[in-house]
Amino acid sequence: MTYRLGIDTGGTHTDLVLLDEESGKVWVDKVSSTPSDPVIGVLNGITRVLDTASASPDDVSTVVYGTTVMVNRIIQGDATISGLITTAGFTDVLELGRSHRKGSIYNVQWEQPAPLIPRDLRLGVRERIDFRGNIVQQLHEADVHGAIASFAERGVESVAICLLHSYKNDVHEQRIATLVSESLPGAYISVSSTLSPTIGEFERASTASVDAFVKPRLAEHFKHLEEELRRIGINAVLLTMQGNGGSMSFEAARQRPIRVTNSGPVAGVIAGAAIAKTLEMPAAITLDMGGTSTDVALLLDGAPIEVPSDAMQGHPVQQPTIEVDPIGAGGGSIAWVDDGGALRVGPESAGAHPGPACYNEGGTRPTVTDAALFLGYLGQSAFLGGRRTLDRLSAERAIETISTVLGLSNSAVANGIMALAAAASLRAIRRLTIARGHDPRDMALIAFGGAGGLIAAPLAHELGTPRLVIPRNPGNSSALGLLLTDQRHDVLASFLTSLAETDVSQLNQAFETLETGCTAQLAEDNVPEGARKLSRLVELRYVGQTFELIVPCPSGEVTPATLLQLRHEFHRLHRTRYGHASLTDPVELVNIRVTGIGSAFRPRAVPLASASDGSSPIPTTTRQAFFGSWLETPVFARDHIRKGDSIAGPAVIEESGSTLVVPPRFLLEPAADGSLVIYDLEPALPSDHKSSDNFSSSLRSI
Repeated sequence: MTYRLGIDTGGTHTDLVLLDEESGKVWVDKVSSTPSDPVIGVLNGITRVLDTASASPDDVSTVVYGTTVMVNRIIQGDATISGLITTAGFTDVLELGRSHRKGSIYNVQWEQPAPLIPRDLRLGVRERIDFRGNIVQQLHEADVHGAIASFAERGVESVAICLLHSYKNDVHEQRIATLVSESLPGAYISVSSTLSPTIGEFERASTASVDAFVKPRLAEHFKHLEEELRRIGINAVLLTMQGNGGSMSFEAARQRPIRVTNSGPVAGVIAGAAIAKTLEMPAAITLDMGGTSTDVALLLDGAPIEVPSDAMQGHPVQQPTIEVDPIGAGGGSIAWVDDGGALRVGPESAGAHPGPACYNEGGTRPTVTDAALFLGYLGQSAFLGGRRTLDRLSAERAIETISTVLGLSNSAVANGIMALAAAASLRAIRRLTIARGHDPRDMALIAFGGAGGLIAAPLAHELGTPRLVIPRNPGNSSALGLLLTDQRHDVLASFLTSLAETDVSQLNQAFETLETGCTAQLAEDNVPEGARKLSRLVELRYVGQTFELIVPCPSGEVTPATLLQLRHEFHRLHRTRYGHASLTDPVELVNIRVTGIGSAFRPRAVPLASASDGSSPIPTTTRQAFFGSWLETPVFARDHIRKGDSIAGPAVIEESGSTLVVPPRFLLEPAADGSLVIYDLEPALPSDHKSSDNFSSSLRSI
């Protein structure tokens, strides 16, 4: 037998999925992450999941890895010393940025993120290329050598290179890269015209700077992981997840780590899209709540939304990516009281160590997990399949540190903590749906992650979504999503022109050049020729807009009729995405792209066993749980639920990596694929102010 292994390393837990390629059988595991060296947690998890399946390391044919290491490097500030070489007179480009201010423009306390590369390491060189790609001033190589000498003196580990209009002509950037590699042979180099040959000096400079900042540590991380996997006998193909929803080889990731942005969260969205397709749900919301954070995303027409660029902790990254809205509220998020006496949750997390107070590993501050345990949603002995015992008394003592300050009961504070954690997700979902003209009542909510099932039902009630779906092994959905990804490479180029006035012969030539480059990247990743598929895309906007939409371009020769077709599709997408379209306004072509796909293995679906005897599922136990008042609540093992079963709330469904709370007036019925579908029997409507329980009442008031 051969297996595929998905590994998702988060801030709190490392999740693993082992898939039998022949039978489709799946084994899952979840272990504590080891932030000091994430590879240790990965190896611990691999040992456990292989032992569970009675498999050996040499049985693994493919490993797909997702990680938050890149984001964590930026959040923690890291210790990377990076330098930037740019056109003389433009060394402050990272600080000048754009006029856009994230969040409210009236926030007088807003602080611009500090550049990843300090001003004294941003050095200019004399040269100039105009917007047509013509050389106006030759490169002064003496300036380059002077910058290199300064970098050597300061111990610079990586160098970002970004010059004006290099997207049109990269000859000077490539020459600088050559000089740096010759004089600083150990330095990592990030060239903006290679990473993102598109319009936008600030965005290109930021992209190159982020890439340079994370490249030394991330390259070391992938090298270390590969060495350790080989050491334990795994000689499989090694792939890692990209932010665009595809995967690529470890070697490609070492060369361009910028593509690994949001790899873990994006894998969860890919898993959600697969579930939505199976259950025939063209529009859905995905909610991935882990130990450190929660990620929400939107599925339209059965697919995730792809955007041309993203931001890493406020630093623009000009790379295609799946749109995910991260929230600093997870199962390990810490509750606290602000200076005004208000209860808050997150963004600080207890992490894997010391973890929530109920872990009894040194944590004393209350977390979402402590609140869920105190309220009876979590059991003391079922966490992580019984491998970790949770101490309810320790959770209660932690909650008391807040209830004493606020003068409230422990139940009220714990309920408030859960409501605040859910409210953060509710606001994010409304930003993606209602604020853009999408009605969540026309969608399903797909919730997963270790803590997703704790808040999903109240969220679905407030949103009015008709179906809440909890997939199989929800605590490991992101790791499963890794195994559903195709290998992928994107090649981009700027092509700024009015769409109506586009020279189709030049556009066809530009697409052919990109297709050649994309085919070469797929070949470097060892994608067989017969498994390769190329698709063309364009980035369009209305004249005067500062953001673009990605529009698929039909294959074959581009003709004037093709341009008209692209215009119509852009209007349709704009209306779908933002609720309106300006049919008479001129449309502008900004960038073109070729996406290369290497088709991945698709696992067999294993149907859920049916309840042929007509009997109802039997609870494994009952316990007191809080739903506005304390109720005796049945607890079911998910493994015992079969197709045809029906469970009315209140109920708790336990499994190894996650727990699902079914409040009163909700009904659970399994789907054929093993997902649990929960229906709200009294959905909240605009004119209806009733709530399903006190949790939802608290949620509505926040």
